[in-house]
Amino acid sequence: MKTKEMKRIGNEIQKMVAKAIKIIRDESRELIISEKAAYDATKDDCVTNGDKKAQKMYVREIRRIFPTFGIIAEEKELHILCTDAKHDIYFTIDPLDGTKAYTRGQSHGVGTMIALVCDSKIVAAYIGDVNTGEIYGYTTADKKGFALRKRFGITSPLQPEIERSLAKQYLYLRHAPSTQPDLIQKMYRPLGKGGLFKDIEVGGGSIGTAMARLWKGEVGAICINPHFETPWDLTPVLGISQRLGFIFLKVDASGIREFEPKIITKVTESTFFQVIIHKKHLAEMRKWIKENA
Repeated sequence: MKTKEMKRIGNEIQKMVAKAIKIIRDESRELIISEKAAYDATKDDCVTNGDKKAQKMYVREIRRIFPTFGIIAEEKELHILCTDAKHDIYFTIDPLDGTKAYTRGQSHGVGTMIALVCDSKIVAAYIGDVNTGEIYGYTTADKKGFALRKRFGITSPLQPEIERSLAKQYLYLRHAPSTQPDLIQKMYRPLGKGGLFKDIEVGGGSIGTAMARLWKGEVGAICINPHFETPWDLTPVLGISQRLGFIFLKVDASGIREFEPKIITKVTESTFFQVIIHKKHLAEMRKWIKENA
């Protein structure tokens, strides 16, 4: 798509994300929580009025501004087919990422995410932090390697930490340390005893706002346990990560190796652990693996 059109699309998406943030905040004043089945068929998930109203807004705005574009959205597993004559183009929407954190009233770990896929390529992706109001994202109209961070009304580039070694940074775990395979547990041993990282942090909630910590340089890598991968979570995370030069590593019984996640349109089970780091740190990790794995 042409640069001018992509700039327009980016501006419209950012407006939607800002509206979603406001809706989710407003709805927190009187939460209505409903139970729903998780992807493993348990009843260990929920949906709120914030999720529903934010998704309704996204769909309404997309149908108004981009009537031929398809939509894949989380709530009610919404799937609207693309009718565009020129492109196979569709949005993915996670209206409220980190619903459980939202219901607990957390001051972190709540986001809203949207991405645009055109002819099998992610051409735009934006993530909003509901608690801080920050927005992260890009379109292909932006200069190569650039993604923005809107904070306190100021737009600046996202700045990954590529100068400091992994030994001076933290590994961020999305699940308990005891659930990690041996190779990852070795990574966060004390540095004097063969570790790769300075230390670890552990947290859950929104995958989008968690990944933003990596993109901003607050942590040096993120580990993700096996899970059910969804289009609305993977697409924006993958788009921004690749845009900024981050790579995905698969950890399984055969060791650790680089892989490229595929864009998906349906919920898919991921059966292996992943570590996400910047490509500038790959040589350091390979050296450590050779000496310690």
